[in-house]
Amino acid sequence: MRKFIIMTLLLLSMLIPFTAAANDFSSSVRSALSTLFGTGYVPACAQNIVESMDKQLLVLLGEQYSRKDLRIVLTVPVNVNDFDKSNALARQVAEEISNELKTKGYRVLEIRRGKSIKITPKEGEFLLSRHKSKLLNAPVSAELIMTGTYTVTDKSVRYNCRLLHAGSHEIIASGNGTVPIYAEIYPLLEENPKNAQSNLLPSVKTKL
Repeated sequence: MRKFIIMTLLLLSMLIPFTAAANDFSSSVRSALSTLFGTGYVPACAQNIVESMDKQLLVLLGEQYSRKDLRIVLTVPVNVNDFDKSNALARQVAEEISNELKTKGYRVLEIRRGKSIKITPKEGEFLLSRHKSKLLNAPVSAELIMTGTYTVTDKSVRYNCRLLHAGSHEIIASGNGTVPIYAEIYPLLEENPKNAQSNLLPSVKTKL
């Protein structure tokens, strides 16, 4: 039965014409296939979050603005019960959201950019940093800041993310997504102790 469902979804995705509606359908098919195969949960979660945010933003933007007019800074979702805690899974979800937003056409800013490229023999070349003293001093100006929380249950991790107006407390758009807990996810759920938090305190200016 499972093979029949998979083959049916694959055939439907190939038969649908390349229209806007077809693209949405294909996205749903890919998400369904990921669920059936037990892979791709994290990208699918990020996609759900961004799709919801994008629809809300397009309504607010109207005809005067477009996606490229919005600059977005991303932060990592934190434990809903303790805002000083996060984990590797939350950081990966933030990375996936960043990719989805950029693919949509939004201007995503990288606030972890270092002052210079660090080259270490046998290790590689590095530019990103979470040490305040090593960050590029150029001012960061953005319209929106993404923040969020997560809740861990016995079976899944639920993410609730929102885009805040950079100059106020207002929530401009929001979205949520779920990642089922399975063997590959367990190592990513360990949370950082409070004393391991970064001293990164970016200053974000608003334009709108």
